[in-house]
Amino acid sequence: MTIAVTPTLDTAVQVQVDAQLLEQGAFAPLELLIDSGRLIHGDYEGWRRKEISCLDEVLMGSKEKIRAQLEAAAGYARDIGLVEQPQTFYAWDSAATDNGDEPLRISADPHLHALIASRYVPAQTAPQMDLFFDNPVVALTNGIVRALSARNIGETQRQLDLLYAQAPNHADLAAFDRLLAALGHLDRPDDPRREMDFLLDITPTAKRLLGSQARDLLAPLWRQLANALGNQAFSAAEPTLHRSFALTQSQDWPGVAASIRSESQWWLHTPLCLALAQSCFYQQQRIEALKAWFHICWRAPAEAADLLDHRRQPDTGITALWQRFIDCDEDFSAPGAESEPALTAADFPAWLLLHEPGLYLQLAADLPTGSTPAEENYRCVHRWIQARRASRHTEEMALRKILQANHPVLFRYLKHSVRDPG
Repeated sequence: MTIAVTPTLDTAVQVQVDAQLLEQGAFAPLELLIDSGRLIHGDYEGWRRKEISCLDEVLMGSKEKIRAQLEAAAGYARDIGLVEQPQTFYAWDSAATDNGDEPLRISADPHLHALIASRYVPAQTAPQMDLFFDNPVVALTNGIVRALSARNIGETQRQLDLLYAQAPNHADLAAFDRLLAALGHLDRPDDPRREMDFLLDITPTAKRLLGSQARDLLAPLWRQLANALGNQAFSAAEPTLHRSFALTQSQDWPGVAASIRSESQWWLHTPLCLALAQSCFYQQQRIEALKAWFHICWRAPAEAADLLDHRRQPDTGITALWQRFIDCDEDFSAPGAESEPALTAADFPAWLLLHEPGLYLQLAADLPTGSTPAEENYRCVHRWIQARRASRHTEEMALRKILQANHPVLFRYLKHSVRDPG
């Protein structure tokens, strides 16, 4: 079935909505604000601690643009059949549902408040609340989730003790105990290797039990580990023991990008390139994400193909481009020309320049740092686009001949891209 997409929806926002759905099974505009850099996670935490009175005071950028972006995202969520659920946020370290504390303020604008406070879930997973109001075990587990996400050790322990008494055979008791133990790690930095192992062990459990609120529990722990790792250089033998990995887990996307770019020759390491591409995707920095992907394609084409073939990354936009690229190998290969080089992931950057010639204005000709055939083909295509735009016909024809000799399939796509019958 074909779904009608909201006309004003930015493609970058749509793919982020899709990525949230894939990872969390729901879409929350508040998460979109954090992921896209509109809301710094430290400011979000300050708001949850009541250090900031109104959340929209610290949003980055024009409120009108933010409102339009959220409206478009919400419209898309409804178009694909998601059900809207209002959310209420209370201050951390508060048993607000018990003592009548006022909810936190998101915005004085009721419409913007409603947009940010909503959550969108598939219809089949939307809870039927009347079935749960009188269930004490459900009430206790929900209370534990709230207390863990608020990082309130005392309230978590109290609710967990009640759950042990009420439901001693509950399947998640041990898991909740593990998450309670995680709270004890805050402000008590351990050996980075041991802490890494501990956090990797509890993260799946936290995501399963806390859902989107897992970030509230885990992000400070991952940031603490990132600080402990400091400026430790990247090691291919231990790629997780780099600051960027811990910051990726906390979804501090600006921090991820900064830590990777401070690494000498980061483009030589696929894990760093992939983390940078992911960071730039969430910050809606398409050109920077493409640069990182190009380095992966040139340095590790087999791994790039595996990542894109199996959609092991969140950017559905580049996945769609990859599929068009794959189709080109069949469409533009000459019958019986077995000696011609086939398209591989290393050729994806040159192909994308041909597919979107305007990229030459934003991607440098000297972006590749090596001299592999694929990198030389990228340079050739880049120079050809410049020569064509500047009407330097002799240079343009010479570059066409070079590409034709080096990679006939790319050359045929070049002719197709300019509708050249000869």
